Amino acid sequence: MEKTTIENESIIFTTGAFLKPVKTHFNGKELWMWVVTEFIDDSFKDGEVYNPNEFAETQNELFIDTTKDMGI
Repeated sequence: MEKTTIENESIIFTTGAFLKPVKTHFNGKELWMWVVTEFIDDSFKDGEVYNPNEFAETQNELFIDTTKDMGI
């Protein structure tokens, strides 16, 4: 099983989101990449406000639009 490591520190901010470095394995190589760990502002899909779940038990549940739950 491949192991992924998410750093506890080293958070940076980009427009609307916080990022953390993550160590993962890809094509047999150990690589570092940035992942979004927290959304601060609205997200968009096809030009419309679309706020997906930040956490989910399945990949499909990540795509559930929570915009209505936010009163937007």
